[in-house]
Amino acid sequence: MQIKDYFRIFSKRIWIIVIVMVIAAAGAFAFSQLRTPIYRSTIYLNVIPARLDLGLTQSIKSLMRNYAGQIMSKTTASEVIDRLELDVTTDELISQLSVSPIEEDYLIQIDADDYSPELASSIAQTTAEVFVEYIEVVMLDQDESDRVQVTIRDSAEPGTLFKPKWKINTLAGAILGLLAGFVVVVILEWLESDTIRDVKDLETGLDIAVLGAIPASGNHDNETD
Repeated sequence: MQIKDYFRIFSKRIWIIVIVMVIAAAGAFAFSQLRTPIYRSTIYLNVIPARLDLGLTQSIKSLMRNYAGQIMSKTTASEVIDRLELDVTTDELISQLSVSPIEEDYLIQIDADDYSPELASSIAQTTAEVFVEYIEVVMLDQDESDRVQVTIRDSAEPGTLFKPKWKINTLAGAILGLLAGFVVVVILEWLESDTIRDVKDLETGLDIAVLGAIPASGNHDNETD
């Protein structure tokens, strides 16, 4: 089968492809709209060494991973819950947080997710504050030349929509629908492959040239009259 044959098949049934694509896109959009929105607020912590020699800066990069674990600890979560008077467990609060050390910039990114954009901001801000206070206490026992200062870069702002991403979901649904539409057309064409609909199908199927054809009875009667 040549490319022009595929083009003829798909162009003939293009309406099927379009319908399947539209249905899939509409379904993905509807699913996105039915889901409860989740908002994400982000805050950054500066990690500043007392001196910028190679040994201390390299140690801080390793230390930042430890800091990330401390931020996600039950001790930190418990303090945040108490300050905000949240009706959740420490595990539930931790599941709403994600922490990512950005070693090349000496930053720690804290993301907080919640159904309320304001509460997401409060959780991110309070989590950062609790950790900064913890580090300040820990550093009191360190020599001043070995201390690390952790500060909040900017206050957390109200969360922005994180999930569902309806535009991406709708586009993904449309693409999947398009592929599904092509599959449906191929299956239909395969099911009808043994059906002879016209002279061209007969010539293609039997690999012979048709020299003549008997007209339909209705047309023959009209010609006779």
